[in-house]
Amino acid sequence: MIESKEPIMRRAFREEQGFTLIEVMAALVILAIVSLGLMAYFGDSLSFSKSNENKTVMVNLARSALVYAEKQDFEKWKKYLEENKTVQAGLCKTADSCGAYTLLVNDTSTLSYILNPVINGITYQVSIQSQLQSGGKGVTEEGSVYLMPVQVRVQGPEIESRQEDTVVEGYITDEKIR
Repeated sequence: MIESKEPIMRRAFREEQGFTLIEVMAALVILAIVSLGLMAYFGDSLSFSKSNENKTVMVNLARSALVYAEKQDFEKWKKYLEENKTVQAGLCKTADSCGAYTLLVNDTSTLSYILNPVINGITYQVSIQSQLQSGGKGVTEEGSVYLMPVQVRVQGPEIESRQEDTVVEGYITDEKIR
């Protein structure tokens, strides 16, 4: 004997139970807690990404300053760095205030842009420091007359109350061997 399908369907709908309001609220609370944990992770990831972006910019600015210094008169730079040890952004904020570096370069406005670049609205400060030991001997090889070891330091913006900076070491080479 076969029963009709209609009474079975009606019974199934009557016996079916849904979620209670408390179960739905508990699920929403759990989902909110998990979402907050994920949001904190993404926030940290975003700040880490921004920090790496700034470091990349600073390394490229340091390399640019190193290439600029290398294209200048080697003898002038070597003499100046042996006597003064550093070329600082603080002494050359504008082309007019670069009087201390007129012996190094002919165009102080370009030097002021190299030492105080503004990238994406952020001002960086670049300094070029000699790595020569006393007596004019290089750090890696004694008495190298064609290479001058330098350290280029780029100070970036203050992020989360700490100053970011990057250091690139390299050599300024004499025109005679280029």
